[in-house]
Amino acid sequence: MNTIRLKFRKKGLSIYYSQLDLQRVMARALKKSGLPVWYSQGFNPHIYMTFTLPLSLGHESECESVDFRLNEEITEAEILNALEGTLPQGIELVSAQAPDYDARSIMYAKYDITIYGENSKIRNALDNYAALEQATVTKVTKKGQKDINLKELIKDIIIIDEKEGEVTFNAVYPAGTPLNINPQLLLDFLKDNYGIEVIDAFVIRKNLFDKDMNILQ
Repeated sequence: MNTIRLKFRKKGLSIYYSQLDLQRVMARALKKSGLPVWYSQGFNPHIYMTFTLPLSLGHESECESVDFRLNEEITEAEILNALEGTLPQGIELVSAQAPDYDARSIMYAKYDITIYGENSKIRNALDNYAALEQATVTKVTKKGQKDINLKELIKDIIIIDEKEGEVTFNAVYPAGTPLNINPQLLLDFLKDNYGIEVIDAFVIRKNLFDKDMNILQ
């Protein structure tokens, strides 16, 4: 038995799949592929799958992955060929190889975020946020709610592109098991404090990093 990490991009209409939806999509694709997938034992056998870092609903990503197990040794090309045509539009396969890092090593994620509206107003909002010492928001968890200071957690907010009616910046957020911050928290803060409209903001996860900011490919 060997573990395979299937890396993929999540774009287009697929961003509206919840994590549960995505699990179903992947399970159905693996069943249709005819690959010798390993199933869990017990009364209700199911395909073993572990997603490296679940993505927030409505966001695109260039660095998604899911681990599953095969009962036989199969090449990457054979796996990708078997999965061709089994996934819905917007799920783009990248590679299928042995896991190259432990998911527990993920500590940060970089996002590109585009806000639409009046350019000067967006820039001023980002400048005002940068000047703050504290930006407190409420994070909702399974255990309840807690206040966090975004200024202590989000790194390197940098404007990387600007066109008429839109401003794009990137930012590095805590991610993974210890603490996972949804990019929407910053967008909501900008809306609540500076009147920035963020309903149609475009968010895409670009990279994952370990504690030393090494990219996890």
